[in-house]
Amino acid sequence: MDQPTIANIEAWLSERLAESLGTTIEGIDPDAPFDSYGLDSTEVIGLSGELEEWLQRQVSPTLLYDYPTIATLAEHLGDLSLETEGQES
Repeated sequence: MDQPTIANIEAWLSERLAESLGTTIEGIDPDAPFDSYGLDSTEVIGLSGELEEWLQRQVSPTLLYDYPTIATLAEHLGDLSLETEGQES
């Protein structure tokens, strides 16, 4: 799989969160903290597991606490993708 861009990761996270909450993607603010959506620890772990599977690399459940918004998490993961891509060249 090609490494996803920050925009791809942000869109995926927004879609998954909207689906989990039973809302539309328009109802998801990428700059709002994850805890503002009322996610409990089980949901955070589940989301990080799905993200790990989608990205096909290890994702710590604590990343959602270290990068507490969709935008900051997507940027962090996108930056990691660029670093990994640069190392493979």
